[in-house]
Amino acid sequence: MNTIIINKILMHMMDFEHRKIYHSKEFVDMNETNIDYYRKKVEKALTSSTMKELTVGSLHELMLRCDKMCESDEEFIKQASDITDKLYTLGSVIEEMPNCNVLFVDCYKDGERVMAVLKLNYRTIDMSVVEDGIVRITKQQVLPAQGANVDEAIIMNCDHKKLYLIEKKYTIDGKKDFYLNSQWIKGEEALTDKQKISTMTKVIKKLDDLYNVNDGKAMPMMKSEIQEKVDTNQPVKPLEIVRKVLEKDYQAQEESETMMKDLGIDEESEVENVSIPSIDTCKLVLDDEIEVKLPVDEYLHGQKVQKIRQDDGSYQIVLKDVNEIVVK
Repeated sequence: MNTIIINKILMHMMDFEHRKIYHSKEFVDMNETNIDYYRKKVEKALTSSTMKELTVGSLHELMLRCDKMCESDEEFIKQASDITDKLYTLGSVIEEMPNCNVLFVDCYKDGERVMAVLKLNYRTIDMSVVEDGIVRITKQQVLPAQGANVDEAIIMNCDHKKLYLIEKKYTIDGKKDFYLNSQWIKGEEALTDKQKISTMTKVIKKLDDLYNVNDGKAMPMMKSEIQEKVDTNQPVKPLEIVRKVLEKDYQAQEESETMMKDLGIDEESEVENVSIPSIDTCKLVLDDEIEVKLPVDEYLHGQKVQKIRQDDGSYQIVLKDVNEIVVK
């Protein structure tokens, strides 16, 4: 459902360029001018497909801070200040760390209370300025655009005592690497939603090609199953969907289950935030690079498209009952 209700937001700034932290003592005044920006950023973080769950104990520092932040505004402000100081300490030794604003958000997602720490890294744009009558172009640091993804975030579910993380790689000791979990949180990482979908896709493709279970319809079937789960507010469980798509072949089903579990996906694994481009459409990509795009439901159950195998092993694609053709 992804219904998000924001209670309050506190915002600090970390200026790595000038080695300063600016701690706010007052909560953000959410008005008509800025409310859409805050809402969109919170939504982007809480529905990110790159968000991964970390297994930590109930007495982990961040879970204890989460509990404290629920107690009062005063504790919220104190814990936010402490977390900002920790983030600054970690970031100050990374040379390419950009200046940023840090949003501390108290909100509800689908009825569950969440404390979120959103690190909004500045980007650099070219600006025209006039100084002493001279027009020149300079660089200006600005906040990320409203619709841009959130690069880094710590998300704590207060009700279920769960911790989630969105990380970005920086150059550390000469190589690109993450730093938040490895240097501070030290939780055991679960697969992200994006990784779960990627794993499910690869397993289905491999075994459908190997056993020819669905005559080329495996990927549209997978999309259709996911879409049905989303539309009916049912949990999207990758293992369950793989079984459904490969149900016509027992051997393929058995091998898929073993592969999925070996890759870290079990019976309880769920995709919380589905992000699949064009989930309601599929493409027929021919060997001469011609592409035919059509709705998944039409390909699986419709009567307008037929794929006919010829005696020489090639295929004929027939489009029927077409009243008009528009070239785009």
